[in-house]
Amino acid sequence: MKEKDRNRMVVTRHTTLERLTHYANIFSLAGLLVSGFVVYLGLPYLQYSDAYAIHIISAAVFLANNWIVIPYSAIADGRLLEYWFMPSDFRRLWAVINNFFTGSEYPRYSIYDERKRKFRNRLHPVTKLLLYSHYAALLVATVTGVVLYSTAIAPMGVNISGIIMTVLDFAAPALTLSGMELARMLHLAAAYWFIIEVVLHAGLVQLDPRKFQHVKSMFIDGREDLMTDPTAEIINMLEDDE
Repeated sequence: MKEKDRNRMVVTRHTTLERLTHYANIFSLAGLLVSGFVVYLGLPYLQYSDAYAIHIISAAVFLANNWIVIPYSAIADGRLLEYWFMPSDFRRLWAVINNFFTGSEYPRYSIYDERKRKFRNRLHPVTKLLLYSHYAALLVATVTGVVLYSTAIAPMGVNISGIIMTVLDFAAPALTLSGMELARMLHLAAAYWFIIEVVLHAGLVQLDPRKFQHVKSMFIDGREDLMTDPTAEIINMLEDDE
């Protein structure tokens, strides 16, 4: 887990499962977006049946990855609290904004507890906010995707599609739409948000040269040297301090 000498402190930042889920997200989301826009816009690059099949398979992987595997990984590794937006994250976010406008010191948000040999926080405050928006968009895409796939989905006798359509049919007239038209509009809006999220996540957060080790850890070996990470703060806390 940790290698330390006078000038290095190498720790595991991302587990193998975390890295695999990240790869799964990249490829399944790419498949969803490409196939989805081919279907929606009628683009000639794929046959409709092929694009639809790719969309359904990609959706199955993306949903299972985000609703099952990622939450399981966070709980199993005891890292669920890392994803909460704490008061310290507000302070770090304010420091990031100040750094952007005034060039003040960039906040250290990778907090590693040397005594317990674990991170207390790894996520940039903007990443946490993007994560919340990701799951909000995912919920919209999941719910609307159910009725776009079939209006007769009723697992164990529960008419899920019917319940969703009832809600959509109730809300749609306010926008002079039908329930199915509202489902398509919300599904498309979720797709556009995923694109915006990727741009913000990759462009504004991960392309910062201070975070090179984080990117290397996620994509290559899961490890980083805290001694050379400008975003890292190493602390020592007793069990009783919590």
